[in-house]
Amino acid sequence: MKKLLYVVLAIIIVVVVGIGALLALVDPNQFKPLITEQVKKATGRELVISGDLSWRFFPSIGLALGKTEFRNPAGFAEPNLVQIGSAELSVSVLPLLSRHLEIGNISLQDSRVFIQTRLDGSSNLDGLGQAAQEAAETPATEPQATEAPADSPVASEKAQPWTISLEGVELVNASAVIRDDQAGTETSVSALNFALSRFAPGEWAKANFDVAGKNGELAFTAQGETELFIVPSLDNAELKNVQFAATAKDAGMNIESASLTMDQFKTGDWSTLTFAAKGAVPDLAFDAEGQTRLKLSEAMDMVALEALTLASDLKGATLPRSEMTVNLNADLQYDVQQGLATLSRFETSVDELALNGNGSLKNAEIPQIRFALSSDNIDLDAFLGLDKEKASTEAPAAGTPNGTETSSEAPAGDTAKSEAAKNQEPDLSALKTLDVAGTVSLGKFKAANAKLANVLMDVKIDKGVLKLNQLDADLYDGHIRAEATIDANGKLPRYQVTKNITDVQVQPLLVDVVDNDVLAGKGDILVKLGGTGLAENRIRQNVAGTVDISFADGAINGINIPAMIRKAKATLKGKRDEFTDEAKKTDFSAMTATIQLGKGIASTNNLDIDSPLLRVEGAGETSLVKETIDFGLDTSLVATSKGQGGKQVDEVADITVPIDIKGNWTEPKVSLDMKRLLARNNELEQKAKKELDRGLEKILGEKAKDEKVKEAADELLKGLGLFN
Repeated sequence: MKKLLYVVLAIIIVVVVGIGALLALVDPNQFKPLITEQVKKATGRELVISGDLSWRFFPSIGLALGKTEFRNPAGFAEPNLVQIGSAELSVSVLPLLSRHLEIGNISLQDSRVFIQTRLDGSSNLDGLGQAAQEAAETPATEPQATEAPADSPVASEKAQPWTISLEGVELVNASAVIRDDQAGTETSVSALNFALSRFAPGEWAKANFDVAGKNGELAFTAQGETELFIVPSLDNAELKNVQFAATAKDAGMNIESASLTMDQFKTGDWSTLTFAAKGAVPDLAFDAEGQTRLKLSEAMDMVALEALTLASDLKGATLPRSEMTVNLNADLQYDVQQGLATLSRFETSVDELALNGNGSLKNAEIPQIRFALSSDNIDLDAFLGLDKEKASTEAPAAGTPNGTETSSEAPAGDTAKSEAAKNQEPDLSALKTLDVAGTVSLGKFKAANAKLANVLMDVKIDKGVLKLNQLDADLYDGHIRAEATIDANGKLPRYQVTKNITDVQVQPLLVDVVDNDVLAGKGDILVKLGGTGLAENRIRQNVAGTVDISFADGAINGINIPAMIRKAKATLKGKRDEFTDEAKKTDFSAMTATIQLGKGIASTNNLDIDSPLLRVEGAGETSLVKETIDFGLDTSLVATSKGQGGKQVDEVADITVPIDIKGNWTEPKVSLDMKRLLARNNELEQKAKKELDRGLEKILGEKAKDEKVKEAADELLKGLGLFN
């Protein structure tokens, strides 16, 4: 027994002495040429080891490497693909006997990676490993392996799995550059540090990192830490105490801070996330924070976000208001296999504007979006600040009784911009990249000061065509139903609109929308229009179709046709109209017209206004481009009773009086057409001349019979447009 112990001891002494002699007598640096030669054969690149090589064998096998450079081919911006300042790696010896791989601390100092794609498309990664791959593809004759008996030592070793542990990883002051000359982009990491504590399956390990760099003009920093757990079977992992923070800045953006925390992460379990971001983009500053619950299924094919909340304060000159608050609450699921994101519930608010509903997004060549939205009240004017703009323009400014005088003429530059805007087509290219269908339901809706209720809208976008399949709403005691199509596939977009308005109170609608009460009554309007081009000027020039109107029990404000008839009668009689204080309003029991639109003109030849006393027929046109009006009305009283305003009209019954409406949309001018009046009433013209002659005799006496005086009077009356 003693002899056996001596033999074992002798062997150990020999091994120790041999290792000692190897360390003392063999310099590992003499293998540098061999190493560089083998790398050259395998990669075709040069490996330059300018630092020292050192090793140790007990109690661990270790390797230390000094400064080392792996060269690029000629013609690249930097000489090295990879550069290492120093590196260390070790493996414990004794644990290997029990089938446990215990790796010591891995340390990498001052490493750098440079990757470049040149203008011709070549990269410094091209050809790497080609020689090794060719060698691997060369067939070789190998002895056939025979299966070991189940009770053999080899089979026993296969039955015992290896375990692994790592004392730690340390990456200090690493850097990298990825440069693409073809795309003109460059991403650089100026400093990267990473540390991992003792790591082994079944144990928790701590990891942290920090990084700084640039992507083009965007400078960024990030840092984070977490605890990591790998299950012994190596098929799953867990995280806890996750913390991440970042900043980013370029000429147009400044993300002062962005953060994310997560309590834990494990497939099949819920995790709680909190996040926040603060910064600014051009003309907009934001401060947002939120939280949610996250779960990834064990099969990793379903992601769910539950109780997602987001609150954001916004400030900026481009917003409808200088400061706004946005809130969001939602539940979201994502099916990885189907590429389908489902928003099963969401509630959002922007100040007082609130909206809720559900939707989905399916990832495809053309994304498929489906939605159903609803709200009790949407006031777009308040949201966009249009009501305040209207109030400010209507309020007189200080300095004069009616406000400070301002020039109505816009500067030449503003006029040119305005004209350019009127000819600018909207960009509808996005319609060709979407597949959208959904509904919107609103209790109340206000836009352009028009008030609607019980709104239901069904919209679809497919293959560059936007379809408003249905728009139903209550409108000023009446109802509106509309359909519309916009086709963006041509050189210019094409549109078709059908709108049916029934039993609408016209006056409050006009007052709210165009601030004009010229017309009152209950109306039906049927609109069928189409055209090419959506720029304002093209709509005016190209719109074509018809507008049928039918109003009942109303009035035309701004004109008193019975009073004008009485004035015409008084003029013909050479008398002064006594009724100058009457309201400028013409009542009617019915008004109908068909308006034809085309070539920039809206015209009608069948305007008809009826009342028990009054009848008006008219025709004319208005230029949609020049905004001018040219209408002629034939008016007559058709009864012998007290007319509008309680005035006796027996004497003017059955007289047809022509009225002209000319001018522009903002300042129409209404006047009697005395020439047409007298031409149609020849007898009255003669009677009027007699009455005028009698009046001249009363004023001038015998001089009124003088021919020169008569000629002067005739010229004066012709100048007034009374006689030909």
